[in-house]
Amino acid sequence: MSLEGTEQIMAAETQALEARDLTTGNIHRSIWYLAIPMILEMVVLNVSMALDTFWVGQLGEAAIAAVTVSMTIRWVMNGLANGLGIGGMATVARRIGEKNEEAAGHAATQTILLGFSISLVLAVVGNLLARPLLEMLGAEPEVVPMAMSYLRVTLTGLFTMVLIFAINSLLRGAGEAQLAMRVLFLCAAVTVILEPVLVLGFGPIPSFGVGGSAWAFTLGYGTGVIAQFWILLTGRSRIKITLDQMRPDIPLMARIVRIALPSTIQMTLRSSSRLAIIALVGAYGTATLAAYGVTNRLLMFVVIPTFGLGNACSALVGQNLGAKKSQRAEESAWWVSGYALMYTVLVVAVVMAFAPALIRFFVRDATSEVVDLGVDYLHIVAPSLLAMAIGIVLARGFDGAGNTIPAMVVNLLTLWGVEVGFAYVLSRWLDMGPTGVWWGRSLAGIANGLLFVIWFRRGKWKHQEV
Repeated sequence: MSLEGTEQIMAAETQALEARDLTTGNIHRSIWYLAIPMILEMVVLNVSMALDTFWVGQLGEAAIAAVTVSMTIRWVMNGLANGLGIGGMATVARRIGEKNEEAAGHAATQTILLGFSISLVLAVVGNLLARPLLEMLGAEPEVVPMAMSYLRVTLTGLFTMVLIFAINSLLRGAGEAQLAMRVLFLCAAVTVILEPVLVLGFGPIPSFGVGGSAWAFTLGYGTGVIAQFWILLTGRSRIKITLDQMRPDIPLMARIVRIALPSTIQMTLRSSSRLAIIALVGAYGTATLAAYGVTNRLLMFVVIPTFGLGNACSALVGQNLGAKKSQRAEESAWWVSGYALMYTVLVVAVVMAFAPALIRFFVRDATSEVVDLGVDYLHIVAPSLLAMAIGIVLARGFDGAGNTIPAMVVNLLTLWGVEVGFAYVLSRWLDMGPTGVWWGRSLAGIANGLLFVIWFRRGKWKHQEV
């Protein structure tokens, strides 16, 4: 190769590295460099979940109810381990901001070891407690066998779900949003192809029903984990891991756990509050549970892209604090919050306008009761997502700073104090039925956004050591 050609390659590599440097240049360019692939990543994930709802919905209301209640249990297990991705991401983002890529790779390796170990323990515990939890949550006799077939597969393969999201968090913390997006695209492609085949059957392949949905997701996530390890081991990202780093580094693990613990608690609070809400909803029958499950998936179309923006905020805050640029970190967070709010206003308007048609699309032969309950839910809860969108972004900003206590406290107050508390009082004590549960969720979303704005403005997160 000629000297001129070599210089051109070196110049291109330098330009690529500068584009990935989130600590200099135009803030808006940095936001959208991260946000676009992160939003696409979240949208693709949500599309695969929506298709899951569609295919399972072809099996009837009981199948939708089974997936709704069993996924809630799965997310509790996942929430206990997934906070590690936050701890690892904050540590990696700081090291990248400090230009110490070797230390970033070491932190990534220790996060992966922690995630794998914890997910195996949770899989055993989850399989032992699955049936008692289903019965406690009020799943009707026709729902329990289908839910068990789903949980046996998803809990056994829980490590694939934990690792896919934990490692993608590490990649985002390093500014490698496009690589994280490609991994999730691969997961979604495998899942979408397998889903109708395994749920409904195709040719010589029999129908696995609800259990087929679980197999599709587990195999899809497993494929993504293989791709992630290939990226990390071959140095295709700013994080590179080596096999000799696989030895446990107890002091570093302890530091990651210290950062991750509040996030793990708040994720557990979030997912366990879902269990409490499911218990309240399940008391009103399978139709109410089906309506709740379908409308929740619809609202995820609204919320998921704001998580993508929140992930961008997290990486921006973490790397800029590592580079000692706290003012740039704060300015980035507020701009991302504004973009999230503008997006949410538009999509909420569309969802509310077409609510009945959207519900009928996802549930075959949906009864008028399911449609009416779902429309009521959307009209009450959807407007609260405007405040929640800002809360999601700022919560991830705290995570990027390694200051994970605010999210834990706010979620404790809003999810259990407001959502579960008001949902119970309004639905049971004031006899509002399911509508009382919907209002509990709406009030919690509004409170969540307001509390995060107030806490973030105090600015103490800028001085967090990681």
